[in-house]
Amino acid sequence: MSKFQDILIDEVDDLITLPLLHTCDAHALREILASMTLIPKLCDVFSLDLLYTYYGLPSYRPNYDKATTNPAYYMICIILESEKLNDFHKIYPFDSGAFEKLPEMKETFFHHNTKILDFELDSSISSAKKVIKTFYETNDNYLYHNPKTTKKFSQFDFEAISYSNLIGNQTNSKLDDRTSSIEIIFDKPINLNKETIKQIIIPNCFKDDTKITDLIKTNFDIDEPIGYNTFRGNPKEYFSIIRNEYLNFLKN
Repeated sequence: MSKFQDILIDEVDDLITLPLLHTCDAHALREILASMTLIPKLCDVFSLDLLYTYYGLPSYRPNYDKATTNPAYYMICIILESEKLNDFHKIYPFDSGAFEKLPEMKETFFHHNTKILDFELDSSISSAKKVIKTFYETNDNYLYHNPKTTKKFSQFDFEAISYSNLIGNQTNSKLDDRTSSIEIIFDKPINLNKETIKQIIIPNCFKDDTKITDLIKTNFDIDEPIGYNTFRGNPKEYFSIIRNEYLNFLKN
């Protein structure tokens, strides 16, 4: 048990289970539709073949910095049924890549001897719920980034104090919501079918393409994917649009 896991509130029965979100570009989606599988790829943080998802939030941004109308770069968000998935490799309360790669995150909020292992959680959905219960109290507070810590920590609970400061940070910085989104990692492929997929968010121009919608219907059994409008711009600019569509999906 990590030092961070040790301080979490155990009682989470009042929290419903949120979906897992895997975001990719459309080029990857074509491969996913062909194989009906999410396949782990080499991770430069852990040097293993891993597949990354976030619990309850679509927080991934593509590593692309140019404006484009190339549809292969459009963002796709796959909403997974987390209760059908349980073979997790690792779970962290934040983006592990940000912790390891962004000096601003570690140097600002953590002791220099803090290690990623100090925040590793038990590999179950209940661990994600315990983070939410301890630092947000409710799912809505987590989804809308409204931290609400009610537990009193010891001054020796360095990890909890640092994490609380991290998610409560309101200063201008390079850090975005990936530093507060719960990361769930797989080291095995996820087979996609009508039981493991709840919904998919795609550009509206894809919804107008019968080849794409027929593939989604045939493979995922989804009659009406969620759509969003696209424009000439950086694919990262679609992030907030996709998040709004996802939050509306949860409400409905």
